Amino acid sequence: MNLVIVHHHLNRGGVTQVILNHLRALRHAGVDGAYERIVVVYGGRRTGWPEASEPALERVELEVVPSIDYDSVVSVEADTPYQDMLAMLKRRSLSPELTLLHVHNHTLGKNVAWPAALSRLAADGYRMLLQLHDFAEDFRPENYRHQVAFYENRGTSMQEVYFQAPHVDYAVLNSRDRTILRSAGFAGEKLAWLPNPVHSFPELPDRIEARRKLREVFDVAPEERYILYPVRGIRRKNVGELVLWSAIAPGPTTFGITLAPLNPAELAPYEQWEALAEELQLPCKFDVGGNAGLSFSENLAAADAIINTSVAEGFGLVFLEAWLTGNLLIGRDLPEISADFKAAGLQLDTLADALWVPRRSPIGQRELFSEANYRQRIEELFDQVLTDFGQPALGVEAIQQQLDERLAADWIDFALLTVEAQTEVIRAAAGDRELADAIVEKNAHVMRPLCEHEVDYAATIQANAEIVLSRFSLKETGERLHERYELLQGQEPGPVTALRTADQILQEFVKLERLHPVRLESV
Repeated sequence: MNLVIVHHHLNRGGVTQVILNHLRALRHAGVDGAYERIVVVYGGRRTGWPEASEPALERVELEVVPSIDYDSVVSVEADTPYQDMLAMLKRRSLSPELTLLHVHNHTLGKNVAWPAALSRLAADGYRMLLQLHDFAEDFRPENYRHQVAFYENRGTSMQEVYFQAPHVDYAVLNSRDRTILRSAGFAGEKLAWLPNPVHSFPELPDRIEARRKLREVFDVAPEERYILYPVRGIRRKNVGELVLWSAIAPGPTTFGITLAPLNPAELAPYEQWEALAEELQLPCKFDVGGNAGLSFSENLAAADAIINTSVAEGFGLVFLEAWLTGNLLIGRDLPEISADFKAAGLQLDTLADALWVPRRSPIGQRELFSEANYRQRIEELFDQVLTDFGQPALGVEAIQQQLDERLAADWIDFALLTVEAQTEVIRAAAGDRELADAIVEKNAHVMRPLCEHEVDYAATIQANAEIVLSRFSLKETGERLHERYELLQGQEPGPVTALRTADQILQEFVKLERLHPVRLESV
C-alpha cells in the first residue's frame, strides 16, 4: 500500500504537527515499513516542516500541488485541484488500487473546490481517510458562506462537501464531533476516533532556578503559588476568567498566561484584559512566556499548577499534556472534549464545567452586571450569527425565553457572560472580599487545590501521566492509524453520494446554548 498524506500547507500550526506526529507514530509502532511509499502533498508553503532529517521522515517524499492551497493564496478554476491532483498521482504511479489518501480538514472552507476534487478522486476509486480537525460550522461563518456559495453555483450544497462512499472513512478528534456527525447521518463504523498523540516532556529546568528567574522578572515571591495558563491568549481561551481567578483566589497566588496573540483582532481583547488586571492591581501576569519572560520549560518548572479557562477546543491537548509536566490541572472542563480522556481512565476531578458567579451581590442584592444590557447584547450577537450563516432569525421571544431560563437561577456560568458583564463581575469581586469568598465557596470543588494546602495530588498526577503515556502515546497512535488504514484498504470502492442531511451539522453547532460571547466580541 502507498500512503499519501494531504493538507493545504505545511506551515507552523496544529495540523502540520499532527501530520509529523502521525509519521513518527507509524515509526514508533514499527509499521511504517508496511507502506511501499509515503508521500506528503501540500500547496507549497512549509515553514513548519523540519529542515533536519529524522528517522520517521527519511522515506517521506514531498510533493507540491499549488492548486490545493488556500484559495485566498492561489486563484484557480473550479476543476483545477482535481486535475492537478490526478495528474500528480498518475505521474508518481500512485494508482487507486494501491494508494490510500489521508486528507486533513477538507470541509473547513479554505479551498472551496477541494471537496469536489476529492469526491471525484473517490469516484476514481481512491480510498480515503478524511480527518476533520475543525468545522466551518463552528462559528466560522466566512468559511461556511464561502463554501455554500460555491456549491450552490454548482447546483448542489454542503451535502457534496460531506460526500460518502464505501471506501471513504472520516476521522474525528473527540466525542462531540463523533456525536454531531452521527446525528447528521454518518454510520458509526465509518467514523474513526483519532486522538492526537502526546510526547513525553523533556526534563524540565531546575525548579529553584526557574522560581528565582520568575521572581526577578515578574516579582513573584518564592512562597507564592504560581498558576500557569500555557496558551496564546486568543478570545476562545476566555482570558477574562483567568483575571477573575486572580481576583478571588486565596492568596498568595499569582496567575500567568504565556503568550499574547499575533492576530490584531485577537490582540485587542487580550490587551483589554491586561489593562483591567493592571488597573485593579490583580496578581495576573501577561506574556510570561514572551521575549521578556521565561521560556516555556522554565514556566512549567516554576508552576505549582496548570489552569484551563478555554470555552472551545478542537482536541484539548492541555487535558493530557499538563500531567506530563508534573503539575496538577485545575479550572474549566469541556466535557464534550474530555469525555474520551475520562473513558480512558484519566482523573479530572479538579476541573469543573462552569465557574459560577452570582447575578447579584450577596450584600444588598445589587446587580453585578446589567441584565438588560446582557439580554440585548446576546440577542444582537445570536441574531448576527444566524445572519452570518444564512439562517432564519430565531425571533426575539424565543431568544428571550431561553435567556429567561438562563437567568432564572441566582448564579450563572461566567463563560456565558458578555465581555461587558465579565468585566463588571471582575470589578465587583476585586473590590469586595466577601463577594470573592462567596464565589470561592460556590465553586469549592474546583477551588479546592488553592484552599486546602494539605491535600497531596502527587498520586493523581502520576496516575494520569501514566495513562496519557500508555493510551495516547505515539506507539498506540501508530497502531490505531495502521489498523484504520488496513481496514480501508480492504474496502471495495463503491458509488460516491452526497450526505443529504449535512445541514444538520450546522444546526448542531449554531445553537444559543453553544454561544460564548467572548469568542465573538471585540473591543
